[in-house]
Parts: sequence; structure tokens; C-alpha cells
Amino acid sequence: MVVARNVWRRSVGRRRGGRSGFTLIELVVVMVIIATIAGFVIPQIGMLGRSSDMAATAKTQSDIANNVQLFFTLQKRYPQGLDSLLDTSGALYSSDSTNGDTQTRGLPYSGADGTRLQAQLVAGQLANATNAEYMRSLTRSGFDWVYDHDTAVLNSNNSATTFRGLIADANGTGNTAPSTINVAELTGTALLAKLVPQGLKSGERVVAFGVGPRNSAISKTLTNAPTYPGSDGKYYGRYVVYFKVYATGERATLVGVSDSYGRTPDYSQQQFNESLPDGGRQG
Repeated sequence: MVVARNVWRRSVGRRRGGRSGFTLIELVVVMVIIATIAGFVIPQIGMLGRSSDMAATAKTQSDIANNVQLFFTLQKRYPQGLDSLLDTSGALYSSDSTNGDTQTRGLPYSGADGTRLQAQLVAGQLANATNAEYMRSLTRSGFDWVYDHDTAVLNSNNSATTFRGLIADANGTGNTAPSTINVAELTGTALLAKLVPQGLKSGERVVAFGVGPRNSAISKTLTNAPTYPGSDGKYYGRYVVYFKVYATGERATLVGVSDSYGRTPDYSQQQFNESLPDGGRQG
């Protein structure tokens, strides 16, 4: 900065003496100084952007968990109309590409912590013939209907448009009681270890739903259905809630929340800390 100031002073002196403007050497010196400063500043801006994303997603996950549980406290049931994370054929709403940069729909093919969410989920079934109590555990908790994803919808964040009743006459539609409920079931050990660190007991399963814009908690305990910062609809960017269902038929219980990449709040917080500039990390 001292060099730049001296260059400016010399330039002013020359203008007073009848000369104006910078010499080529002076311009080169100033450009080098600016480039050097930019080299320090621009990487910090990039890190701040990632820091803000990680901080926002960790906070959002915590807020969703609190609001879903508050809804249950007030309504004595969990929100209806969540996103099923299945397409209309009953398959997992997976990426249409093995390259996260080129996919145009589905759950993100890219992953977090070496784990992709769609690799942690499977298209499972709760069937009357073999495990009716699992179905009862789910539906008695308030899951009367969900929305399946239409793969023809271009914006993945708004693709859950196909109504599917999980009980008879769901929302007054007159449908019969289904003999089988298709669900996105969490079976991946990496994510299960984070959400259920004590491990699943016999007769326990975990199912996943997306917090989409048509769920009944909107305007009650949730103001909107948020998406991961930067999600442009080329992948499903809404947050995912996980519920444990029981072979005993007892009500399902909320066990956690992740973003659509499979990041849980503790992982997002860790990433936030690691993305801060040196000397600025917390904890």
C-alpha cells in the first residue's frame, strides 16, 4: 500500500509539472498490488459462502425437527402430505445420472462424507400380509397420505405431486385401504449410525419422507418447506425427516433430520467449522 501511495504522489507531482497519467511501469506495479490483494480476498469469500451454507443447513435441520415435533404435540399426529421420496412406479426417486453435475431430477447423486443419501435408502414395503403392525405404527401417527414424485416434472423440488392415500378414504378421496404401503426405507449403516446411534432393535425400521411444500404443517408450525441453499431444482433439495416404526404397532417416533445429501446437523456443523478461515474455527 505504501508503494501504491508513493506512485500516486509521483503521478500528482508530474501532473502539476505539466505531465498527466501513469507510466506503463507504474500501471504494472498497481495491477500487481491489486492482483496480490485479490489473491488473499477471493478465497476467503469462497470459504465464507460455504460457511454460510453449512450454517444455514444445520440451523434449518434443527428448526424442522423442532417444528415437526411441535406439530405432533399440538395436533397429536405428524404432518400429512409429506413427500414419499418414491416415484409413481414405487421406485426410489433416484438421480437420472451417475454424475451429480449433469443430473436433471431425483435425489442428489453427489454425497456427503463419502455417502449418498439415495444409496442409503431402498424402496421398501409395509404389507398387511406380513407386517400389518408396521403399517399401523405408521398410520396411527398421522400419516394418512403422501405425495409421490412425478419424473416428468422438471423441477425436482416440486415434483411430489401425485397423491397417494395410506388409509381408507384419505383426505375424503374415497380410496380403499391399501394392502401395502410403499415407503423409502433407511437401511444404510452410515446414516443409521448417526440417526440411531444405539442401533435398531428387533422389530424396528426407519422410514424417510421429504418435507415438501404440500405437507399439513405449512402455516401451522412451518412457514414454508425450505430447500438446501443453492438447490436449483435439478436435484431434490428439500430436507428429509426420519421416523422409526415398530412391529408392535406403537406410534412412529421422529429420530432425526438430514438434508437431501444425507448430512445430519452434527456433520453440517463440522463442515461449517472446517470451512472457516484459519484462526476462525469454532470448537
